[in-house]
Amino acid sequence: MKTRDITLSALMIAILAISSQLSIPIGPIPITLQTFAVLLIGMILPSKHAFIVTSAYLLLGLIGFPVFANGSGGIQSFLSPAFGFAIGFIPAATVMARFLEKKNQPSLPHYLIASLVATLVLYSIGLSYMSFILNVVLGAQMTLPQVLMAGMLPFLPGDILKVFLSIVVAQRLRTPLQASIRPSI
Repeated sequence: MKTRDITLSALMIAILAISSQLSIPIGPIPITLQTFAVLLIGMILPSKHAFIVTSAYLLLGLIGFPVFANGSGGIQSFLSPAFGFAIGFIPAATVMARFLEKKNQPSLPHYLIASLVATLVLYSIGLSYMSFILNVVLGAQMTLPQVLMAGMLPFLPGDILKVFLSIVVAQRLRTPLQASIRPSI
């Protein structure tokens, strides 16, 4: 990796960690800007870098750095209903980056398709994990509609806004950054 690649990767980890701290607790899953950061990572980094950045973020949190929502971190994070979403950051950003890598100049429809796929990946993993923790580990006995109400429906309007905001930012950053990043890494 070049110094520029390492610097950009560190910057993206920092953006993801900071976006995690901008949090509004509303139930088992807080509202944060993490989705915005993950989408941005997937839109501007090559897939291998997106994988490394999101994995490093998860690892930093698990070893105890307070990078998760509300300043949490540590191995106990595995028991948080929200932890599945953090796990989902890795495939969501990687799949999105892989899709966009194949486009020389991604257009708005490319970004929208990539964002939709990434969001579906993120919600699939996050909601499954949340349901497992709440129902199996904590014995909450939540039905599927209750899980969707707690972990998805309140977040959809904000997620739509984050998609469009991340597209605007990525379109402005992607071209200058492509000159400094080697996609083959």
